[in-house]
Amino acid sequence: LCAALPVAQRRFVVGEARGLPSVCFKSYSMDMFASLDKGTMCSAGEVLQSLGYDAVECKSLSTNSKSGEFFFISDDKRFLVKTISCGESALLQKILASYQDHILRWPHSLIVRFAGLCQVDVPSAGLSQHFIVMRSVFDQRYEIHEIYDLKGSLHHRRKKEGESIGKDEDWIAANEKLQLPATCRRELCAMHELDAGLLLRFGVMDYSLLVGVHRVEAPASKPVLEDSSGFWRPCGGIVSQDRRSIYFLGLIDFLIDFSLMKQGEHFLRVVQGHGETASCVSPDAYATRQVRFVRERVVASPADDMGSAGRLRLEISAAENLIAGDWIGTSDPYVEVTLGLFSRRTHTVMKDRNPRWNCTLFLPVNEAHADAEVDCSVWDWDANPALQGGDDFLGSLKVPVAQILSSPVQLRGHKLSGVSHGTLSLRISFEVAP
Repeated sequence: LCAALPVAQRRFVVGEARGLPSVCFKSYSMDMFASLDKGTMCSAGEVLQSLGYDAVECKSLSTNSKSGEFFFISDDKRFLVKTISCGESALLQKILASYQDHILRWPHSLIVRFAGLCQVDVPSAGLSQHFIVMRSVFDQRYEIHEIYDLKGSLHHRRKKEGESIGKDEDWIAANEKLQLPATCRRELCAMHELDAGLLLRFGVMDYSLLVGVHRVEAPASKPVLEDSSGFWRPCGGIVSQDRRSIYFLGLIDFLIDFSLMKQGEHFLRVVQGHGETASCVSPDAYATRQVRFVRERVVASPADDMGSAGRLRLEISAAENLIAGDWIGTSDPYVEVTLGLFSRRTHTVMKDRNPRWNCTLFLPVNEAHADAEVDCSVWDWDANPALQGGDDFLGSLKVPVAQILSSPVQLRGHKLSGVSHGTLSLRISFEVAP
């Protein structure tokens, strides 16, 4: 895995001197990191100013991390240095080109900005250590009053005594919500979904949304907000609707793939009955769960929850002649509708292969969904997924978003694909965001 060729490598060797061993220092793809965001936050000059020879020595940083890696922070609090494994280093090299393209295309991306990937070898001692340099999610000029590490999981996600960083259960217990105007909320949720989609493409999971909150005191409100004509601050952070708080958000710790060990951990959680709420789930389940958590639990949600473009109105009527999902020849069907990484579902109709739901669901639509399809899948609900292997597929149909944007789509008795028989009736229309 470590033999994967990086985009570029620079190597510096310091020979033995004054009783100190020879040290080999390698840096990977430094040009790509330096131009990541056109050099505004992670340029070579910025890094050297904070971490160079003339900079004040870094400080060790205490964290809640279970990885056992070491963290250091520059004296000016602008950059962090974290040791990583050989596998994580190879993974970052693999995704680097797509990561750079994503950041350049979406300047408001929440994904943490890396400033360097390095390796130090001490051959005589048999030591080799990889580490990354990354820009702090927070603005060092302002005190962060509250910090939360949010994954979208509610299983054992509460901070321990003595820890300062809250987790998902602490966030909910404190009834925290980001108070943002409607347009900014839609943009933030859309951006987070795009970020999660990128991470899903590379099969990673267990990443966190780091949230820091600065409470603005009245005397300090003017200098704090001086560069905030809107709600997205040019130097990072989002100003709350009442302009009494600044929120700093960043997706961190995403260099973890769904390895055999992680798959085994997930299977154990399923057997224990925590398969859906535990932190360790498949990359697709992880991304969709966090997207829902951010939209429904992290950001204050209005009654007419919309995406950056608007929302779809799905009127789910009925299904007929569904296949049998149970061994006794019946099904307990429900419909799940999905667009991008967000989904909603109807109620379950018990013991009926010709169910009638007659319910209305809404899905947020973002500009990035223009070329996507709405997936409408029918499932047979299983009461004991740990024993029965999850819900059974009863068929699906897909409708292009572009078709719905043009005019409402009415489907009556439409044949379900992926199964031998069964039909679904529904109507889908688009409501534009105000």
